[in-house]
Amino acid sequence: MTQKFGGSRGEETIAEVGRTLAVNLRAARAAWGWRLEDLAAHSGVSRGMIHQIETRRTNPSVATLARLCSALDVPVNELIELPGQLGRIHRRSDGLVTRHGLSETVLLISDGRHELWDHRLQPGDEIRDTGHPAGTRELIHVTEGVLTLEVGSATFAVAAPDALDFRADRPHAYRNAGQVPSRYTVTVLYAGARDRRYPLHSVDSPGETADG
Repeated sequence: MTQKFGGSRGEETIAEVGRTLAVNLRAARAAWGWRLEDLAAHSGVSRGMIHQIETRRTNPSVATLARLCSALDVPVNELIELPGQLGRIHRRSDGLVTRHGLSETVLLISDGRHELWDHRLQPGDEIRDTGHPAGTRELIHVTEGVLTLEVGSATFAVAAPDALDFRADRPHAYRNAGQVPSRYTVTVLYAGARDRRYPLHSVDSPGETADG
């Protein structure tokens, strides 16, 4: 039995592609400072066809789209990239929470190449880490209080709103030696293998692990 691509979901996808193409085509043409006539002259696609595409009255053939992309010097996928392919929101309420005494860390993003953590470290608390795989770096941005970071023989006191980057492939510790809570974000950048102690995590597949 042959399954047909259709129904409301299929129609919504086609409509979204059409909207995206219309917006991106107009933007690409504007970047060149071209009128409809100019793009028609450079691409060999009629002015009327370009106008219909930009006003979402028709969907172009692959050949037509290829000619437009060639004239505009943009890859085809760039013109039809859907909003969901360009970015998405990761809500803190969907993050994976870990508690350290009175302190809290939330894994907001983990896609196998980098992670984004939100830390709230209470006075006197500390978090120790044995180190990530070779080549891993961390970027820390302190937004409240002061964070003391120890790595190897180095100690850094980072006060809001300053930032720090450091080698995270060796033991390190985050400590709040102050009298007020410290709030900071940590971006983990993997050079190769990721740290399998932490699950892959996204709003589309909460709780998914590297093996699952």
